[in-house]
Amino acid sequence: MDLKKFWLPVFIGILIFSPCDAANSRNSSAKNWSKSLDATFPEQLRRGLRSCATVASPGEGGVCKILAAMDEQLKILAAPKNRDPPPRNSCKFKSDNGASLHRYATDRSPALQALLDRYSAMHSACVARDHDNLHHIIAKNTAKITNPSQCRYIVWSCTFGLGNKLMSLVSTFLYAILSQRVLLLEESPSWDRLFCEPFIDSHWKLPRGLSLKDDQSISFPDFYARCRGRLARSDACRSQPVLPIVFSANTKPEEHRFLVCPSAMASVRNIPVLNFRNSNQYFAAGFFLNPSLRPILEAIFPERRVFHNLAGFLLNPSDEVWGSIQSLHSMKFRGASRRIAVQLRESKGDYRDYYDASVPRCIRSKSGLCPIEIDEFLESKNKSIASDDYIAVYVASLVGEHAAKLNASLRDVESQTGQRFELVTLGADEEQRDDVDHQQRALVDIWSLSLADVLLTSHMSTFGYTAQGLAGLTPYFLKPWRDDPCWPSVSSDPCFHFAPSKKLSCREDGFSLSGRESGGAAMACPDLPDTGMQLLEPP
Repeated sequence: MDLKKFWLPVFIGILIFSPCDAANSRNSSAKNWSKSLDATFPEQLRRGLRSCATVASPGEGGVCKILAAMDEQLKILAAPKNRDPPPRNSCKFKSDNGASLHRYATDRSPALQALLDRYSAMHSACVARDHDNLHHIIAKNTAKITNPSQCRYIVWSCTFGLGNKLMSLVSTFLYAILSQRVLLLEESPSWDRLFCEPFIDSHWKLPRGLSLKDDQSISFPDFYARCRGRLARSDACRSQPVLPIVFSANTKPEEHRFLVCPSAMASVRNIPVLNFRNSNQYFAAGFFLNPSLRPILEAIFPERRVFHNLAGFLLNPSDEVWGSIQSLHSMKFRGASRRIAVQLRESKGDYRDYYDASVPRCIRSKSGLCPIEIDEFLESKNKSIASDDYIAVYVASLVGEHAAKLNASLRDVESQTGQRFELVTLGADEEQRDDVDHQQRALVDIWSLSLADVLLTSHMSTFGYTAQGLAGLTPYFLKPWRDDPCWPSVSSDPCFHFAPSKKLSCREDGFSLSGRESGGAAMACPDLPDTGMQLLEPP
């Protein structure tokens, strides 16, 4: 392959995905972006912001303001609660410290932990006060509300595959924290068979029977065009109760202003409910392009492991799923000297043989096996592969034939390396399904992949992205058509497949994404360099 042709779009991507261009950086002080951040807070939550004026660091100052706004929200909610909290649900994953199985996990920063603690308190208080009124708030029937809401909400829903769902959900949760909004899920009743309730003595699901699927509210680009600037004070803008936000492969460039432009974020501050509807992208990375948010995000995520740090808090497997993960770990992984995980994505469920030669080759070259004198090993007639020492190879694929082929080829790898391999798999469903049993199996697959020391995944696979993010592990992408079929990614954070274009302009804020110098925060995704954006972990 011509490396110059390949790396050119990657290099261009590095130029595209950086926080601001040189001229904009020189002409825009941290104080100006701090004022832009202040404008994103509703008026009633700004009272405590003055206490952060003495904080010199833009990042720490921004974190201070978000905490102050959440504190103000809690003060407003000091009135008696409307309803008793739901009973606390069991979550053995938490009590068993299941997160400790991830060998490459990193601790949350003190700033992020403070925000999560404060957010959880706000979430519980808002849900306890508003849950009975949410039907009226979302149904636009404010006349029936006896105790109007003082909280603002994000309702998330997604009908795509599990990997897309989890990347979109984590991205939505990040925005919920940054905007002091309460995250609620519009999902099937089976969701609690996949995950534990993350908020103690509270819940994160819409009331039964309440849905936004048929909501006909105008889109964000139309709303922003109508309500930005002086028009934001109009009755039409203030009365908009629900606003849909969508980030998918078909998202219009104007929609991306929501991520990048401080004025666009500020325009929705008084909307009671934002509906993140059927987004299938990891749009969390896009917030790093917003100059008012970038210092805050760097303070919260100093290692830029956004998915890893947030998913560790939000996505805890249910007791059913955790039992299956524990069983696999105890029987197959715990005794292994090394763990290799292989995820093979077949979009149509059809077997293709081009992985058969490349996967064993990648296992030999990328799994960190200790070199041996292979000739001496083969000449020693009495030498046998040690039976008490083995390398576990976990395989996740919809197509069962991949596991069978790899199991056979591993015998050749054993003879070449002197290592014993044991293949582990849950089996294959042959096609992607959405019923709860298959979703549980998919979740066990994702978690088992995330327990690896070496992760080999199909390029552009959101299933693989989720596993690498949970693990905090940089994977190798499998590209069988290349001379080197095992190609390293750039970080453990997932790729934002369809990120904001370099042509995007934030006119009200006085900058655009074109012609910027690299800030080192992100680059084009190695597996989708033309449109993708991926955060880089600091050196």
